[in-house]
Amino acid sequence: VVASAFSFCFIIGATAALHELLGVSETLSPAIAMAAALVVNFTLLRVWVFPGQSVHWGRQFAETVVTSLAFRAVEYAIFLALHLGLNTNYLLATGASVCVSALGKFGVYREIVFKRERAASADAASTSR
Repeated sequence: VVASAFSFCFIIGATAALHELLGVSETLSPAIAMAAALVVNFTLLRVWVFPGQSVHWGRQFAETVVTSLAFRAVEYAIFLALHLGLNTNYLLATGASVCVSALGKFGVYREIVFKRERAASADAASTSR
């Protein structure tokens, strides 16, 4: 929950900073912020949320990228629907889109990408060779 809250604040803060301080458009700033959040989120997940990972970080990062891209695409579609379709403020639309996918994303990370049993079986398979 803390990592999700941090990620949410990071995305909102980066979106606002990109638009308000750097002049990036309202529709591009959340996309850039979500991309930057990928590296931050992977680090938080691997080190703090799901510690003790034995699967190589490169493999997990690749899986995290694929998972994140899928969820980010859904989030961005929700953002566009809210912001452009319903004329919702860009920060509120960004926040709502990130919140909608948070539970699903956690489940996928916990049950697939960072699942300890999978890491243990991969280690056993490589040891038996």
